[in-house]
Amino acid sequence: MTAVTDGHRTSTIARPRQPERDATDAAGSVSGADDRAKSRPGLLDDFTRPIPADKRLVQRRTNRLALGVFATLIVGALVASVFVLPIQSWMRQNDQLKIRQGELATLNAANDQIQAENDRLQTNEGVKEAAREEIAYVDQGEHRISVVGIDPALQILPAGWPYDQVTRIVELRRAEAVAALAASTATVSPANP
Repeated sequence: MTAVTDGHRTSTIARPRQPERDATDAAGSVSGADDRAKSRPGLLDDFTRPIPADKRLVQRRTNRLALGVFATLIVGALVASVFVLPIQSWMRQNDQLKIRQGELATLNAANDQIQAENDRLQTNEGVKEAAREEIAYVDQGEHRISVVGIDPALQILPAGWPYDQVTRIVELRRAEAVAALAASTATVSPANP
C-alpha cells in the first residue's frame, strides 16, 4: 500500500486487525470514546499475553529457567555495581576521613605548642633561657657547674678484685662532686642576700 501526502511518497505495512475489534464491528456497535479505549492496546499487554510456543526465543523449559537465572545474576551484578559497591566505598571513605581528622587535630595541637614556644622565645627571658640551654650562656657574676650523672651500669658491678677498686673510685668522685657543689652553693648564697 502506498500513500502520498504533501508530495512525499511513503509506504505502509498494513497491520492485521484484532479479532475482538472485528467481532464488535461486525456486530454493529457504535464506535465511540469507550470503544476506542477498550480496543486500544495497553502498555502491559505485550508482557501479560502468552507467547506462542513457536515464537519463543528458548523452546525448552529448562533452558528458559537457566536463561532466567543467568538474567537474574546479571541484574544482581548490575544492582551491586550501582548501589552496593559505591555505598561500601563511601563507608570506607568515612572511616578514612575520621582517621585523617584525628591526625589533623593532633597536628594542630602540635602546631599550637610550637607557636606557644615560639611566642615565649620572642621575649627577653625566653632568649636568655634558650641561650643558657643551647650554648651554656651565663650572666656576669654567675658560675656554671656541670654535674654529670652516674651511669646506671657503673652502679651495679660484680664483687671481685678489679670491680671493687672501680666501685671505690666512683664513690670517691661522687663524694667530691657533692662536696664541691655544697661549697659553691654556700659561697654564692651569702653574696646574693
